[in-house]
Amino acid sequence: MDVMMPGKNGWETIREMKSEGLLAGNIISMLTALDTPDEQMDGLQELVIDYITKPFEPYEFIASIRSYLDCFEQMGSEGQ
Repeated sequence: MDVMMPGKNGWETIREMKSEGLLAGNIISMLTALDTPDEQMDGLQELVIDYITKPFEPYEFIASIRSYLDCFEQMGSEGQ
């Protein structure tokens, strides 16, 4: 999810997902041009697995996605 989106930023979207109970089964990674998270991230750190700044190298992004898939596999095996 991008931090800077029209209408509703990424942080607002995460807060809404949380309040609506839509976080289960989702892994949130922020993809943004901002070098560092701002104060809007306060309280959401435990919900965001990664903070990737643009520009990024494609191989780094692919490695991140692979780690997310590992997280999904772990979540699935824990639920069995």
